[in-house]
Amino acid sequence: MNSALCIGVAFVLASYAWGIPTASAEETKPLSVAQAIERAVANNVDLRHERVAVAQAAARQLAAEGQFDVVLDAGLDLRRDLSPPLLCLLPPCPDLTKTTTTAAKLGLARSLESGGALRLAGQANRTTSDLPADSGLLFGTYYTSGLALTFSHPLLRGFGTEVTLANLRKARIQQDAAQLGRQMRACNVVRDVVIAYWELAYATQDLAIKRAALELAQEQLRITKAMIGAGRLADSDAASVERAIAQRQEDLATGEQILFFRSLDLQRLFGVPAEVNVPLLAAADVPATGAPSVDEAAEVSRALEANPQLRALALGLRLSQADLATARSTLRPRLDFTGSVGPAGFKPGLGDSVKQTAGFSALAWSAGLAFELPVENRTARGQLRVAEEDLNLARLSAEDFTLQLRDLVLRAARSIRTAGLRVALGQREVEFARQNLEAERARFQAGRATNNDVLLRQQELKDAETRLLRATVDQSESEATLSAATAEILDRYGVALKGL
Repeated sequence: MNSALCIGVAFVLASYAWGIPTASAEETKPLSVAQAIERAVANNVDLRHERVAVAQAAARQLAAEGQFDVVLDAGLDLRRDLSPPLLCLLPPCPDLTKTTTTAAKLGLARSLESGGALRLAGQANRTTSDLPADSGLLFGTYYTSGLALTFSHPLLRGFGTEVTLANLRKARIQQDAAQLGRQMRACNVVRDVVIAYWELAYATQDLAIKRAALELAQEQLRITKAMIGAGRLADSDAASVERAIAQRQEDLATGEQILFFRSLDLQRLFGVPAEVNVPLLAAADVPATGAPSVDEAAEVSRALEANPQLRALALGLRLSQADLATARSTLRPRLDFTGSVGPAGFKPGLGDSVKQTAGFSALAWSAGLAFELPVENRTARGQLRVAEEDLNLARLSAEDFTLQLRDLVLRAARSIRTAGLRVALGQREVEFARQNLEAERARFQAGRATNNDVLLRQQELKDAETRLLRATVDQSESEATLSAATAEILDRYGVALKGL
């Protein structure tokens, strides 16, 4: 930073510390760029939104993993049936037989990653015919028990892990995309905070330049009045200086308003509501200057490899491909196999029934196929077309963002180089303007120049300092834009995603 800007910054910071009167009586609070980023990371609304989005994605992944949970099911049922007797040995015969059945079951089931399901279940029933002993009817209590292993599996539609695991894969991809979205949002928020901070720095130092210009005009007025008192100048010679002082006081008021607006910009990024009596923020840091060295080709390659949004769009392609695979599966006809095998027991006593089941002396089994084919199959064909077009849109989005990213990186890199050149030239311009001002003041003292000449040189110095300040801020802002595009801005400012 050149000497004129450093003097201006020192003046404005000293004015805060020593209570020098300004055009505004508002309290001003110095702030460093590190403090600004820390406050934004803690409370920024966008970052808090991303925390919720990541938590939601994690919850969806957990729900998708639950598709393959082992399910324990149990049941207890009590039922009374009424039916005519099947056999009556001694008349008269009752009209109805009352049968009471108590059934209990317990099973374990799990969906298979290949698309089928497996279930192991045991059951025990107690059946009692409620008839008097002298009725002549066959009655009594008997127990049935059984153990069955049931297996079902699609053979065409829905077959294979590509379809069955699609939801789980999509949930995991969405979780990764949410993490990348948080990283990209963090990069953008830090970039916005840094740019807003350097705009605050510009407003702070521009205010210092305006105050310094006002001081120069006031000093010129003092010299003019002294020369008027000595009879070297007429009273009318002070008018041009008085006009310049009024104009610079107006510029100072406008500069304080701009500083207020820049303070509000940062407060919004901090997640702090705007209040009437919130202190103005003043940038305590100054933009670093130097000869920038930017390799455009390397920066483009780095951005294409590391940019979180581009990586998230690549994950979006994978999501669309998973939807396409699922849609293709629905075109197939449904052909499902279901089979069950297990021992059974039927005895008057529960223990004997269970023992018969455990001995595998009576084995029950079943097997079957179910087929279904929609004749026109328009739903499946329509879903396939939707999935294909979604994939095309995802590819176009990735292609479009790649073009935008390349353009952004090249513009930022060129802006950095141009701003560096502007800084170098601006430093020379400021030095020449200071020399011209000193020479003009000397000529004024010698009576060879007018107040208008001196005021013009003062304005030239102010304009040169302002242009130099703008160039330094532009360089820092372009560097922030470039580092956000390459995802390096978080490391550059020491922001860890785990803390977001």
